Amino acid sequence: MTSYPSAEDYIKAVQRPGLVFDRPELAEAQFDVHPMLGIPVPASGSTAVVFRATVGGAAQALRFFTREDASTQQRYAALNTWFAEHSLTGNVASCRWLDDAILVNGRRWPMVQMEWVDGRTLDRHVEDLVEADDRAALETLAGSWRDLLRRTQAARFAHGDLQHGNVLVDTAGRLRLVDFDSSWIDPFTGSPPPSEGGHRNYQPENRRWGPWMDTFPGLVVYLSLLALAREPNQWEELNDGENLLFRHQDYLPPHQTQAWLWVERLHDPRIDQLAARLRACCAPGWTATGDLEGLIAGPVPWWTRTTVHPPVTAPPKPKAKPTAAPSWPRPQPGPQPTGQPAWWRQPTGPRPGPARPAPTQPQPANARRVRAVGRYLSALVTALAWVFGSVLIAGALINLAVLISSGSVVAALPGLVLALIVLVLMVRRRRRRRRQPPGKAP
Repeated sequence: MTSYPSAEDYIKAVQRPGLVFDRPELAEAQFDVHPMLGIPVPASGSTAVVFRATVGGAAQALRFFTREDASTQQRYAALNTWFAEHSLTGNVASCRWLDDAILVNGRRWPMVQMEWVDGRTLDRHVEDLVEADDRAALETLAGSWRDLLRRTQAARFAHGDLQHGNVLVDTAGRLRLVDFDSSWIDPFTGSPPPSEGGHRNYQPENRRWGPWMDTFPGLVVYLSLLALAREPNQWEELNDGENLLFRHQDYLPPHQTQAWLWVERLHDPRIDQLAARLRACCAPGWTATGDLEGLIAGPVPWWTRTTVHPPVTAPPKPKAKPTAAPSWPRPQPGPQPTGQPAWWRQPTGPRPGPARPAPTQPQPANARRVRAVGRYLSALVTALAWVFGSVLIAGALINLAVLISSGSVVAALPGLVLALIVLVLMVRRRRRRRRQPPGKAP
């Protein structure tokens, strides 16, 4: 396989146009140079490098190939003829193939001489509109893009690598296409496809080379422009310099990336419909079988449809919460007394009267004897405590009177404190017994 020159080889060669070109107009070409480096610096692609030069008083784009399988003279001759016959010259940059145009590394190589389109690439133009918050211009640009696809696909021309870098917006606002190494026209039917498959951020999986390969990237660009016209601020979050909004990862299921979620949050019915169609085109095995117009007008698969979002007018008033019914323990379902409705049929609301305690179950005779003995012992202990307490308190009071009369009050205090403690314990025990429900052992 022939080894084509590299970008560095071409940079060195074009610095001496009088030596490397044999055509007089090219030998006198003046190449644009970098303002700091002072040398021609090209725009590099995957298959070629492009220099801007003034040739015969007009700005030209000189394209030199770095790969052998990039294109051929026959392809470019057929494309130029097709453009002229189908009135596409205003939508593409005119170009011509020059064989043996430049001498590099001791050998002559071909070149494509193209019309230089004075304008900006699509992504730079969109960025300017976003920074100016010009939503109307973005909407108009989306319409112009759809018109461009309508004309090219009706003329049976497919670019093959529709992406932001191959679409220029000239000073008159027209969209112009450049770089036709992957292009298809009717005369190419049956020919082997070129090796260039297009920018991965604009192409589906397993793209088929043919008349409808621009349908998918056409939809990607159209949806992106309309979404940005609706809300331009998201450009800074989703654009990474190699896309508009969507990237290759966004075309893979489950389609829950930042780009999809943002598009859904726009709540725009038209954008929702286009997003549903794009999701359908991302399905495994999908291939375009028609133009962009047919895809947009066609039915949306049910599994990709999004909810139609009604316009938001005013927030709905909160509904009054129903009053919660008072909680009480419900009896378990079972046999009900005659004439008494089941609990699930009774009306809701507060029930009259206090809740009745559950009836006590009959207890065995042994349990009753044990409880009776306990009550007798408790009564005996209580009686003894009262007797002991009374004696202790009486003794303490007598002792206190004697000590007071003798002048020794401090010695009587311990006995008095002990008597008071016993008295308090006796009173508390008696109160507990009064509060205790009947029939329960203490």
